[in-house]
Amino acid sequence: MIPLISTQCAYVFALVTIYLRWDTVFLQALFNTKYVIMTSMQHHSSQKRQLIVRFLVYGLMTTSVVVIVSILMLVILGYSFNRTDGRIEQGGLLQFATTPSGARVTLDEAALPTRTPTKSSVSASSHAVKMELADYRAWHKTANVRAGSIVWLSYARLIPNEVKTESLRDFPTLTGALASSDRRWMLLQTEAGSSSMLLANLQNKAVEYTTLTLPNDILTAAASEAPSTISLETWSGDNRFALLKRTYDTSKVEWLILDRADPTKSVNVTTSFGVDASKVIFGDNNGRTLFIRTDDIVRKVNLDDQTLSRPLVTNVDDFSVFKDETVVYSTKLDATEKRHVGYVREDMKAPQTIETYDNDGLQLRMAFGEYYGVRYVAIVHGTSLDILKGTLPHDADKGELTVVSKQTVPGDVQKLGITRSGRFVVAQSPDSHLVYDIELRRADETKFTKPTTAARELHWLDDYVLWSDRGDMLRFLEFDGANQQDIMPVAEGFSVTLSSDNKYVYGIVRTDKGFALSRGTLILN
Repeated sequence: MIPLISTQCAYVFALVTIYLRWDTVFLQALFNTKYVIMTSMQHHSSQKRQLIVRFLVYGLMTTSVVVIVSILMLVILGYSFNRTDGRIEQGGLLQFATTPSGARVTLDEAALPTRTPTKSSVSASSHAVKMELADYRAWHKTANVRAGSIVWLSYARLIPNEVKTESLRDFPTLTGALASSDRRWMLLQTEAGSSSMLLANLQNKAVEYTTLTLPNDILTAAASEAPSTISLETWSGDNRFALLKRTYDTSKVEWLILDRADPTKSVNVTTSFGVDASKVIFGDNNGRTLFIRTDDIVRKVNLDDQTLSRPLVTNVDDFSVFKDETVVYSTKLDATEKRHVGYVREDMKAPQTIETYDNDGLQLRMAFGEYYGVRYVAIVHGTSLDILKGTLPHDADKGELTVVSKQTVPGDVQKLGITRSGRFVVAQSPDSHLVYDIELRRADETKFTKPTTAARELHWLDDYVLWSDRGDMLRFLEFDGANQQDIMPVAEGFSVTLSSDNKYVYGIVRTDKGFALSRGTLILN
């Protein structure tokens, strides 16, 4: 929801210019009329009468400009005349868009004359919206519009009544599938202990496969016959590198960076830097910077320079990375029996504490985000979720953070985060998740009804829609839990992704032969 005055200033100036040009023509006509009148009366009028006419003409000029500009500003700012109440009221604007486009829009049981993408000026209140397209399931939403604001309903995904699926490739066994964030690649692991895996290129309708093999010389030789396993963790920001976790000799762990473009340049982070890391996160978007936790210390690794930084923060319980270079952390108990949440960057003299808590045994998590240039901080302590905004403390500057909202969450939040767009704060528990919408200033909790074999992190299809594979069924749902749709069968525990044109959805399905890469059609021809 965005203030009208901040998004339509250009419209105001453009329309004012048009009206002023019209006004110029109108006023020129008045001058001509004045000239005719003055000419016809030149032998009879007095100087006093001329002054009166001139005063009336100039007064009319000024009044017309003021009235026209005032009316125009009121219209642009969403004001309209309420015939029922006999008052001028400020409304808002609803913007509609769908994937695919061309849907019919029904607003409060009245059909709009145009199809999506379209818009409508509405009163400041709650409005029922329905968008429909032939052969697709209807989309419903209740939109709350505040005076002088724009509400964007531009994220609606219309799902076909029947999603047609096709099997693209069979696999007797499959232990991992990891899709890249740019929707171009999917890494497929057919054997947990193998150093070779398949890379599926999803950029074209005809999917192409390439075998990627880790160099043997970067893998530590096992000292026992215990089976080794490799798990697919995450892609780098530029989607060239994949982070892999190898477990061997029962409990030993090493972290590997697989280079998609040139597997021979893959790196063993553990042996290259002599670190025993319990957690590794990609930093910058090019995948050449990592943040690692060894024991309770967080450091920065630069793969290009082959450097390991000084300890950025110690006594760390958990950490995440915000905007490539900022480490957000929570600590264990210190010598004073206190726990802290804070942040640190490599260029800072010392970590900065944001909040301090007593030894109460309650869960403690923190996340950072930024929305339209405003910094937000989310903190879970026990069952309380506090959302703050403002400036962060930095060295001598204590900063200024104010509470935006307080919410109640379950006592077993597994992950707290703020989405890439900065709009949503997400607190995930095993059987539910709570989403706080910073723009709309409201919270929605969604409970899962289907069982799951393991607690899995929430997955975002785009900036507004999530997907779930609980119960071996792919389901789409929006950030507020609305418009939940069963899409197609999938095997729980593998990645799901869209094609770059939103036409297809890719996932792994169980078959009589084992597994298969499956594709469902979301946009009909």
